[in-house]
Amino acid sequence: MCGIVGVISKQAFPASFIQSMNNTLIHRGPDCESYLLGGMHEFDINPPQCNIIDSPIPFAFGHRRLAILDLSEQGNQPMCYRGRYWIIYNGEVYNHVEIREELETLGYTFRSQTDTEVIMASYDAWGVDCLNRFNGMWAFVLYDSKTEEIFISRDRFGVKPLYYYQDNQHFIFGSEIKALLKHPAVTKEPNIEYCKLFLKMGSQDHLRETAFKEIYRFECASFLKCRIEEIFHPFKETTFWSIQPNLSNEPYNEAKASEYAERYYNLLEDAVRLRLRSDVKIGSALSGGLDSSSVAYLVNQQLKAVGCGDRQETFSSVYRTTGSEYCDESYYIDEVARSLDVRSSTIEPKVEDIIEEHRKFVYYLDTPARNTVMSSWHTYKLTRACGVKVTLDGQGADEQLVGYLDYMTSYFSTVPLGTLIREGPLYRQIPNASSFIARGSILNLSRCLLGEKLSLSILDRLGKKFSYIPVNQRMSDDLILSLGTLFHWADRGSMAFSIESRMPFMDYRLVEFLATVPATYKLHGGWTKYLARKAFDGKLPENVCWRRDKMGWPIPEEFWFKGKLKEYFIRALKNSEFLLRVGIDFSNVSEIEIFDRYSFEFLLRCYVLEIWYSVFWGRDAYIPVNPQISSLD
Repeated sequence: MCGIVGVISKQAFPASFIQSMNNTLIHRGPDCESYLLGGMHEFDINPPQCNIIDSPIPFAFGHRRLAILDLSEQGNQPMCYRGRYWIIYNGEVYNHVEIREELETLGYTFRSQTDTEVIMASYDAWGVDCLNRFNGMWAFVLYDSKTEEIFISRDRFGVKPLYYYQDNQHFIFGSEIKALLKHPAVTKEPNIEYCKLFLKMGSQDHLRETAFKEIYRFECASFLKCRIEEIFHPFKETTFWSIQPNLSNEPYNEAKASEYAERYYNLLEDAVRLRLRSDVKIGSALSGGLDSSSVAYLVNQQLKAVGCGDRQETFSSVYRTTGSEYCDESYYIDEVARSLDVRSSTIEPKVEDIIEEHRKFVYYLDTPARNTVMSSWHTYKLTRACGVKVTLDGQGADEQLVGYLDYMTSYFSTVPLGTLIREGPLYRQIPNASSFIARGSILNLSRCLLGEKLSLSILDRLGKKFSYIPVNQRMSDDLILSLGTLFHWADRGSMAFSIESRMPFMDYRLVEFLATVPATYKLHGGWTKYLARKAFDGKLPENVCWRRDKMGWPIPEEFWFKGKLKEYFIRALKNSEFLLRVGIDFSNVSEIEIFDRYSFEFLLRCYVLEIWYSVFWGRDAYIPVNPQISSLD
């Protein structure tokens, strides 16, 4: 895991530009700083490692290394292969061992044990098709000095970030937006339309546009290959992977359910096996829910199998303070830790630290989030303080296994009426369930009486008030729409503390399998995530495996901002000049009315947006004193 930056320009530029950009990412890679300068015969930097090559136009690559595999200097980047290919790369290809063995049968040799070298050899062997062989997370830029071509790619789900700025003179890119802002060609301006959309809809990390004007995200599951001098022209990435969900309403079958559960378990087990490959200490985040507990269980089994069970550590945020207990998951965290006999460390965010800790996280996030994300932030803070450099985490399962209650409207609107009746227990656990049932019943009844096309036509005339998106289709969409935000938070939160976060649920083999499983096996007998519960039944504590009230990763933000931090919260809203620029004016709303007139979720988005603006443009803009935060102080 690392940080990468680059500048390709039609004009000569000082090499100090790339060093300034690279230093912004020291938290992503504190172990080494290296550069590649192409077509630049005069340079004013002298880092530990600086490579100079010829190029038809000037360019510079910078890299900050977080050493995970092959801790020797052989793993430093920019890395060269066969004197031809140069790469800067952020991520992990977990199946690099198997790919290396295949390449060796083809005559390829290697000087390091890194996955970085395997990527370049794979590209030499198979061209752009190499991407389909990679199981992992990545964002890389590769330069072929023989053909003078640039090859850029980002992983299937966009776990690893890559941003760029482009005009007719420059192509500037990096792992984080703040690095791009160090280049004088990039204007530091907020994207007002994006900010307005954020206030209306929340986080928009699936979009190409960002909260910064003229800075864009490189698309996930895609690549760009072009001659280096063509990089200044507008481009459209080529997609190399997509998913085709099973949209059938196949009736539930117990024998088939057992087969699906076994296949699910085996795939997740192998995903964990691959993600345990590391030359540094590994831990895992534990929230007390089924997903993180499943990962912790599989890590436990595999470590014990090699006699290392005593090395397992888990990390959690808890809320035991009076008034915030509604977000506390410590009972379930302790249940799992006891059952697995692991070392469990917990941290409780202190209300008096929230304002400053949130400002720090906003700086590392680069863009506004729909909430404070303090549970995740403090968990990574604790992890780093305990000396752990890699974590296996549980993100991604909810979006594949029907873990969110708002999937219910899709489910009830497409299943047969008989199935709907049988799912009574599921109905009873859903808040405001009558509205879901009403919508689903109307859709089903209209289909029975009027036929498919006519029922949809009538519902469309009613203003499209009724959801008719099949569950698996919604989950497929959310792999991009929802998970983009979760991955953004995970990447920035972990990398702020120089930690690599790995996500077994995002193994593409598991994702492709779950997309083929009919929704009736994910929702069954009144249970969400039925397939996963069945797979881990008898392995995890029953009150964790068959728990109905899991809250996600809860944060007691209302307790904080309606309590001790209320005055600060309201003052930030009422005095915000930036909120006025995006059309929001709280100046004439009394402190008594503000919580009655607006939803807390909306107020929180407004607050986060104001903090984001103040961090990057305010008079008290945040400047990290020591970007590599590692203590609990």
